[in-house]
Amino acid sequence: MAYYLKYRPQRFAELDNREAREALIRIFKSGKIPHAFLLAGPKGIGKTSAARIIAKSLNCLHPKEKGFEPCNSCSICSAINKGNFLDILEIDAASNRGIDNIRDLKEKIKLSPSRGSYKVYIIDEVHMLTTEAFNALLKTLEEPPPKVVFILCTTNPEKLPETIVSRCTRINFKKASEEELVSSLQKVVRGEKLLVDKKVLEKIALFADGSFRDAQKVLEELSLLNKEITQRDVDQIVGRQQAYSPTFLVKILEKGTLLEAIAEAERVAKGGVDILDYTKCLLEELRFYLHGVWGLVNGKESDFKENEILDYIQIFSHAVVEMKMAALPILSLEVAIGRIMGKKGGENGKRVKKFAIKKVAAISEENKDGDIGLGKDKKVNDKQWREVLDRVRPQNHSVEAFLKAAYPIGLVGSVLKLGVYYQFHKECLEKEVNRRIVERAASDVFGLPIKVFCEISSKKQPERKVSEEQDLMAVAKTIFGGEKNV
Repeated sequence: MAYYLKYRPQRFAELDNREAREALIRIFKSGKIPHAFLLAGPKGIGKTSAARIIAKSLNCLHPKEKGFEPCNSCSICSAINKGNFLDILEIDAASNRGIDNIRDLKEKIKLSPSRGSYKVYIIDEVHMLTTEAFNALLKTLEEPPPKVVFILCTTNPEKLPETIVSRCTRINFKKASEEELVSSLQKVVRGEKLLVDKKVLEKIALFADGSFRDAQKVLEELSLLNKEITQRDVDQIVGRQQAYSPTFLVKILEKGTLLEAIAEAERVAKGGVDILDYTKCLLEELRFYLHGVWGLVNGKESDFKENEILDYIQIFSHAVVEMKMAALPILSLEVAIGRIMGKKGGENGKRVKKFAIKKVAAISEENKDGDIGLGKDKKVNDKQWREVLDRVRPQNHSVEAFLKAAYPIGLVGSVLKLGVYYQFHKECLEKEVNRRIVERAASDVFGLPIKVFCEISSKKQPERKVSEEQDLMAVAKTIFGGEKNV
C-alpha cells in the first residue's frame, strides 16, 4: 500500500495541518455540529482525510477524548476505514457534475441513516459542479434534512458561488510548513524502519512544496532503492523531476518554434509526468514572469511583453479546465501551444494555420549551463553506439544486424537520427516493434526517453566487414525464407 494511504491520519489529533486540526477540534468540542463543512486548500494536504475523520466522529459507537475522537475499533469506524459504510457517500464532482447527479443525491438524503447517527456526503472537487447542479445543491443546503452532514472539498474555493460558501463552515487547509512535513515524514520513517537523517527529510519537505502526499511519495520512491536514504539519493530524484521543469517550455515559447514546443510537451508526457500538474506549474512560472513585468519581484530576464504573458495565462488556464475532463490531456496542452504559436505569426503562424504540426522528439534536454539547446546535433560516439548495439542484440539479432548496416548521424535533443543506405533497411527499422527495441536500448544508454528517426543517406556506403555481410545474409534468409519476420 502506498505510504500516503498507509499512514493517512485516522483521528483529529493525527492531522498534520495544525491550523485545520485545531479548528476542527474546537468545533467538535463545542458540540455544535454544522450541517455543512467546506474544506478548502491545495492538493495533498489532508482535506479528504479530514472529511473521513469527521464522518467517523459523527458516527463512532465508542468515541474518545470527550466524545469527539473516533475510536477506530468499533464496527462503524472499521467499515468507514475500509470504505464500505453505507451511510457515507463520497462523490467526485469532476465526474458527477451535472444536475441529474445532484437530484439523485437529493432523493437519497431523504432516507434515514441505516446504521450510523448521520448520513455524510463528501463531495470532492466541488467547484467542478455545473451552475445548475450548484443551484440544486443550494436548495438542499438552505433546508438541510436532519441527521445529514455535507462535507465539500475543493482546491479552488474562489470558483464556488458565494451562496454556497456562506452556508458552510469553512476550514482552510494551508500549504504545510517544513516542520509539519518533516513531522509527517518521521512517522513514516519510524513505521517503515528507515534510516534517514533529519536533514534529508528537510530536503524532501522543501521539494514537496507544502504537500504531505507529494513528500510521502518521494520518500516511498527513495525507500524502494534503499532502507538507508542519503542526500545524494534525494538529489537524484529531485534532479530527475527538475529535468521536466516547465521552464524549458517557457523558453521555447519565447524564442523557439512550434515543432520544438510540441516536442517538449511530448518529452514531458513520455517521461511519465502528470500533464495537468505540469500545466499548473507552467502557469505558476508564467505568473512569476508577469510579476516581474509588473515590477513586483525581480523577475527572470525575458523578451515577453505583458500582453503576451496575459494571453499565455488565459490559454493555458483554459487548457487546465479542459484537461480535467479530457481523455487525452496531452492533446489539450498541444492545442494550447498551437494557439500560442499561431498568435506569434510568421512561420509558426503559417504552420499552425496549415495544421502542419509534425511530431518530433524532445529537443529541450537540459544542458550544463541550464539553457536548452534547440536544434543542435550532438555527436554519438563509438562507445555509445556500441552500447546501443549490445543492448539490442539479446532482444533481436536481426534488428542489431540492420543497425550495424546503419550509422548514427547524431542526437538532436532526444531524437536519435540514424542514416541508412537502403529504403528496405529504413522500413524494417521503422516497424513499430523494431523501433521500440532500438528506442528502449538508446534510452537506457543516453539516460532520457529517446525517439528514433531514420533517413536515407546520401553518403557512399562504406565497405562492410565479412561478419556484417553474414549478419545481413542471415536476416535476409530469415525474411525471405519465411522463418520469422523482422
